[in-house]
Amino acid sequence: MRVDIETKSQVKTVKITGLDSKFPRTVPWPIDIDSSWYKLVIPCDRTDIVDIRVAGESIKQCLNAGLNTQAGYEIWIHGNLAEYFARISECIAQDDLLRFKDLAKKYLLCESWNEKIDFPFIPNHVKQFFASGEGPHWYHKDDFGALPYVEYNGPVPDTDIDLEQDLQFKDSKFYGQGKCRSLQRQPELPMVTVSSIKDNKLREAMEQFGFSDLLQVQYVELQPNSVIPLHRDDFYYENGRNVIDGPTQLYFVLSGNKDGIKFKFKNVGLLDVTKPIFINNHRFIHSLVYTGSEPRGVLLAYGVSKFTNKKNL
Repeated sequence: MRVDIETKSQVKTVKITGLDSKFPRTVPWPIDIDSSWYKLVIPCDRTDIVDIRVAGESIKQCLNAGLNTQAGYEIWIHGNLAEYFARISECIAQDDLLRFKDLAKKYLLCESWNEKIDFPFIPNHVKQFFASGEGPHWYHKDDFGALPYVEYNGPVPDTDIDLEQDLQFKDSKFYGQGKCRSLQRQPELPMVTVSSIKDNKLREAMEQFGFSDLLQVQYVELQPNSVIPLHRDDFYYENGRNVIDGPTQLYFVLSGNKDGIKFKFKNVGLLDVTKPIFINNHRFIHSLVYTGSEPRGVLLAYGVSKFTNKKNL
C-alpha cells in the first residue's frame, strides 16, 4: 500500500521500522508498505504535517496519535486501514484525537516487535508467541486495572535476603521446571502485615517497595535453559482477587543472568526486568524464556503497596 505524506515544508525522506527490526532505515517517500505495522519518523514537527494517506485514504484524526521527538514526528501506521482504525479506536479516546496533544502524559505506549528466539529447548508455540509482534498498544494511565506494568523508580533493596524464615511452603511450578517457596499456600485473605515478616532484610525490602500488607510472597528459581509456557495467572477462585487486579505483582530478580531473561506480555512486548517492576500477570497472557548460565531466582510479591493499588482499595 502506498503511503503519502503531505507536509507544509519539503520532506524528502522518512525513517521506517517494521516489526522484524527495531532499527529504522531511511527511505525516500512516498513509500510502499504491506498489511502490517510500521513506525514512521517524519523529520518535522506535527504542526508541519497536513495529512497522511494510505492507498489514497486519509488517516484523519489518527494523525494526532503520534509523538513529537528530537528526530521528528513519530507515528505508527498500518497497511490495512481497517486494522489501523480499529486499534486506534480500541486504545485511544476520541476526545484525545480531536487535536494534537502529548499523549504520553495520559497513555503508556507499548511496542510489540517480532522477537526471534531459536533454541532447541523452546517449544514451537513459545517461539511463535515471541515471533508474533502485535505493534503498538496504548494504555490509559487512569485505567489502573488495564495497565500492563508500573515502573519502580525507588532505591533497589539488597538482593542478599534470607527467605528461609518466612517462605515455608514449597512446591514446583511450570511442569517441574521451577522451584518455588511461598509465604502462604495460596494467595488468600487475610493478608499478612509487613511488620510480621521475620527476616529483617525481607521486611525492609517489602517496606521499600511500598507494601503495608502482603497477600503472597514467593521465590521462584528457574534452571538455565528453562521456559515458562504461555499462561495467565487468572486467580479466578482466589478470594483476594481484588488485591491482585492490575499491575500489582512485584517482580524482583535476585540472582541469575538478567540479560538472559526474555519475558513477553501479549499486546505489550518484552518487559524490562533488569530492575524491579510491578506487573499485571493477572490480565495479560505471558511467557518467559531463560537462557542464562546460572539459575535465575526472582522474588514475587502481591499485596497493598503505595506504589500501585493502595489508593484503589
